Amino acid sequence: MTISELTNTDTKTVRIFIVRHGQTDHNKSKILQGHLDVPLNETGFEQASKCGDRFKDVPIDEFLSSDLTRCLQTIQSIKSHHSGEIDYRTTKNLRERAMGEVEGMYLKDALEKYGVGFRNLGEKRVDLLDRLWGEWDNIIDNAISKDYKNVLICTHGGVITNFINHLYSDNHYKLNPKIKAENLKVPFNTSVTVVDINKVDKTGTIQLFGDTQHLGEQLQVKEQLLR
Repeated sequence: MTISELTNTDTKTVRIFIVRHGQTDHNKSKILQGHLDVPLNETGFEQASKCGDRFKDVPIDEFLSSDLTRCLQTIQSIKSHHSGEIDYRTTKNLRERAMGEVEGMYLKDALEKYGVGFRNLGEKRVDLLDRLWGEWDNIIDNAISKDYKNVLICTHGGVITNFINHLYSDNHYKLNPKIKAENLKVPFNTSVTVVDINKVDKTGTIQLFGDTQHLGEQLQVKEQLLR
């Protein structure tokens, strides 16, 4: 999407940009993070800066972020490309899925010890979706009440994957014809996902998923079990 395509000007629609945080050393080393508070590495800061440059001319009405450092550093970099005062809020509700005792373990070790079910040792998926849905409702209601057009959220790969699939499969959000359901997988660091919400009936359309145009090419996460 170009800048003009990214920017929503329709007063009857609120556009939600969902950005995954930049790379961390744990991402690079394939260590499970969950709620661990891990900062960006050098590559992560570079990715965040490029993402910020992509959004510098998009009139964002509100910024929201997970309260974990890797997301805070990412959204602060994006926000730094904008001038003037813009609403900014952080919340625990946008945190990654808690991974329980495997947090801090190498993925290979977690798989060897627990198998692919290691993801269920911590926060259950239904509990993750409950907290995300509650926050999503708050974001949408606030945007509608304040007549916002463009809102940007920074969160985590597991959050984006689980929640976008939930919106599509369980809540009947539409997919842009260019997106295939089987491609709704863990998106790359600082990837951009776009969801449009009708302010009248709250129906939604997923317009873009996991886009990394700002990084110079479309990039995919090879290890989908990593969080």
